[in-house]
This record gives sequence, C-alpha cells and structure tokens, in this order.
Amino acid sequence: MIHFSDFGVLGGKLIYAVNKKVTTEPMKAQQELLTMLMEKNKDTEYGKKNNFAKVHSIREYQDIVPLTDYDDYAPYVDREIENGEKNLLTNFKVTRYCASSGSVGKPKLVPKSSKDNRNTYFMGLVAPEGLLAEYLKARGKKVPRLYGPLVLILTGHKLQNGMMSNGAGQVPLLYLKPFSKWFTTSPLEIMYPEHEEQMDTVYLQLRFALPCRDVTFIGSVVITLLSNFFETMEDRWQMLCDDIEKGTIDPSVKCPPEIRAELEKKLKPDPERAAELRREFEKGFETPICPRIWPKLVWGYGMFGSTLTIYVQRARRWLGDDLPMHNMGYAAAEGFFAMPVEMNASDYALLPRSVLFEFLPVDAPEGMRPLLLNELEQGKEYELIITNCSGLYRYRLYDVVKVTGMHNNTPRVEFVYRRNLDMNVANEKSTTQMLDWAVDETMHSLGIKIEGHSYFADTSVTPSRYVLLFEPIGDVTEDQIPAIREALDKNLAIANEKYDKYRRWNTLGDPKIVVLRHGAYQGYKEMLRSRGVVLNQVKPVAVINTKEREEYFFSQEEISG
Repeated sequence: MIHFSDFGVLGGKLIYAVNKKVTTEPMKAQQELLTMLMEKNKDTEYGKKNNFAKVHSIREYQDIVPLTDYDDYAPYVDREIENGEKNLLTNFKVTRYCASSGSVGKPKLVPKSSKDNRNTYFMGLVAPEGLLAEYLKARGKKVPRLYGPLVLILTGHKLQNGMMSNGAGQVPLLYLKPFSKWFTTSPLEIMYPEHEEQMDTVYLQLRFALPCRDVTFIGSVVITLLSNFFETMEDRWQMLCDDIEKGTIDPSVKCPPEIRAELEKKLKPDPERAAELRREFEKGFETPICPRIWPKLVWGYGMFGSTLTIYVQRARRWLGDDLPMHNMGYAAAEGFFAMPVEMNASDYALLPRSVLFEFLPVDAPEGMRPLLLNELEQGKEYELIITNCSGLYRYRLYDVVKVTGMHNNTPRVEFVYRRNLDMNVANEKSTTQMLDWAVDETMHSLGIKIEGHSYFADTSVTPSRYVLLFEPIGDVTEDQIPAIREALDKNLAIANEKYDKYRRWNTLGDPKIVVLRHGAYQGYKEMLRSRGVVLNQVKPVAVINTKEREEYFFSQEEISG
C-alpha cells in the first residue's frame, strides 16, 4: 500500500540527489542565482535605486549594492502592508510575512515570496524524509508509514493588506494542512487553532497521540517544545489514561466548548490501550518511555544546535539513546540557509541555490569586503550576510556561524550565536535592546534604582528560565521580590512576543530574581583590574555566560526568589 509519506521520501531523495550536484559546484550555483535575481528585480523601486541592471557578477554586486539591515527595508514593508503597493523590493509574488526579532514592541515583518516559501517547504519538510531513508537503508531498513505527533501550534494573524503573518518555522506545514490527517495524530483543531491561548494544547496533543500504537515519528519545528510534551506526559499520565479508557477529555482541560465538542466526536473508549499505557507508566520513567509505548518509533526531529542542544539531551530521557534525531536545518524568517547531511548532527551544509551567501570574519576590520563560499576556512567564525528571493539584498542577519567541514565543495556550518542576541533559552531570541527595556520598565514602575543588572540562562531547572541579577541603589526587601518578578515577566512578554508565546506553552518558566550585595559590580571590576585588565575596556556584564562570572555574581547574592 502506498502511504502519503512515500511521496515525501521520493521527493527527499530527489532533493539530496540534486543538492549533491549543486554542492559540488557551489560558486556556479551562486552566480546563476545572482544573475536571476538581478534580472528579475532590476525594475523594482529598490532595484532601480541600487542599479541592479549594472550588476553582472558577484564582485560587481558587492561594489554596487550596499550592505543592509532591517531598518533599510522597514519603510518598503510598511508601504506594502499599509498601502498594498507592489514591486517595491521584489517582482516575485509575496504571499505572506514572517515575524522576526525586532525592536521592542514591534517585531520585524519579513516578506516571504512564493519561491522562498516553496524552498522552505522542500528543504524543511521533504528533504528530511530523504535523509531518513538513507539512514535506515544503511541499516537494512525501510521508511515505514510516517505517522505521529507534531508538537507545535500553527498560528498567525492577518495584516492590513489581507496577508498572513506567521512564524517562519510554521510555513512548510501550512502547505500540508489539507493532508495532515494522513501523517499526524493531532486533529486540525489542535494544530491550527484560532485562539491557542484558550486551549491546553499539549494535553490535547497527548490525548490524541497516546491511543495510537503505530506512532513512527515524533517531532516539532523547535526541539524545545518536545521537553514540555514529555513533562506533561509524565505529570498527567493518570488523567490521560482515564480519558483514553472512557473516550473523554477531562472537564479540567482548558478547551473552548465548541472545539471540545468537535474533538470528542473523534474519540471512542479504548480500555485496552489505556491498560497497556498504565502498565508502562506505572513502571516509572527511569528507562525511556517512548520505545515502550510506541515500539515502532524510528525517527525524531526538530530544529536544534548551539544553546538548544541541551533540549535534545533532555529529550533522550524519554526517547532513549538509539532513536535517530534529525536537525531540521538552519533557517530563519529571512530564508532557509542550510540542511543536515547526516543524522544526529548539529551542523548543516549550506544551500548554494537557496540564497546568495557572503561572510564577514568576526574580527573583520571596518570596510572589509565580505568573503564568498569558496573563501572560508574550517574552524573559523563568520557573520552571515544573505540575499534571498523575497527582496532582501546583502542583508546582515547578525548570525555568527562556524565552519565545521565540507560537504562536497560546500562548507558545513554550525550556528554559534547572534551578535545582537543576549538570551536564547528556548529559541525566543531576546536581544540586548529587549532585555534592557524590560529591566528599565520594571524598575521604573516600582521606583527602584539600580547600579547594574545581568541576565543568566538557568537550564538546570525544568522548564528553563531567565534569572535577573541586579544591584540596587538603596535597599530592596524580600517582600518586593514577587512584584519585581511579575513586572519583569510582563515586560519581557511585551518586548518579545516569542518570550510571551513560550511562557504560555510552559517552555519557559517564571523568571527568578536575585538581588546582589552593594558593591558587587565594582568588586567584579576590581577583580579584573587585579589581573591587569584596563577598566575602560571592560563592558557591562549583560549576560553571565562564563563559569567565572557565574561563580562570582552568584556568590554576591543578598536575597532571591
């Protein structure tokens, strides 16, 4: 019997076959991409302003077209959304916008053309199935019917011009909405909710996944959501088993009445499966639970790498060490940049036909010409600059990648950090501006003056959380801690909508507040001075990201909560 996933496997194998040729001649692919983009967009407003018609080579492109960041595009995007104007940045058809980390209170809205959207779909969803097929083939196995829980929530909102704004990672699955019943255990009402804040989506995802014995994969766009999924399973398995036995959804589970009614129509009592699950859950969670309740499980996936790798390690407690984990790739609102070429890897091969790449060494002098794909050195770090098919030209992402090796003649890279990014505990990507604004608003609203502040990412607890450490001017009492914590949480959610989303999904926990002793920051400077550090070269400690900083500042704790 032919299954829906068979088409994905076939398409994935084709993508990897084509990519093998492209990655063998990456600069040829890069030049062809640039030629197409200049010809296609030379008559746009931006193309005329920047002389696209005079560009015939990548070197000419670098000489003629300036480096940019989002502020260069914001006026054009506003005109597209507010006035419905077209052909400002690109002649490709823009079909939606993706939110990205932007200034406080106003996320960046990045245009997405149909061409970019298709590329994200094929590289993010179809290609992984081809890699899985190769992985299993090497072990004498075939890809089974792929069916299982997708631990994610696909939401968006309509803009003034009628188009939708969605998270970049959601775009591929929006194409598959009509077909989702053939590959995921979650009904449409759970995967594509109109008001996800009104639903206990994790419980509902589990409610429909656990009755199925034939689960073969489990995945999410971002790996962080899997931890929350498994923690909910472990905490609420008794209620889940009761519901499976009776064919119900417990009244305590948050769900709008009309949606609850639709979901309950899909359920039937299953006392046999409930008994199977109870037996396994009652044995405890010291040994991985997923292979015991889903013996056909062959594949797990999600986007991970850099700071998110810890969530893969956490998930292994439930998944086991033998399940191959697929890193979906390196992508952002601005494009799909690289995809993995082996399982369980945190790096990826760049995609020369996806975007035009340029690279600035992290220690590059002012005015240095960015390097091209064929000029990179293994082991070195570079800031990534991209030109895409949605109207961004020589665009500075401020992402820093490290070259880990080669795939054919194309570099393999790993995302390392973001230059203007201070905190990224669960893929929420909080910038310096966001964090500073949240502290300023919090302290101003409570009438507290401070000498300095720092953040720390506490991944030792579940869910992970932000820790704010600050040195007050004057006294702060233990009774004030709850109000500070509540205000900070509120202001971080205002500053960064992804922080707000992950707090609602319980992927981020309540922040912790640590009040430091008077003189803590001056003491840190004096410690550095004693080692010969010139103090006017010392920047404020925005993030506690070294063991030395962690040991020093937490030793200065006065009160916390």
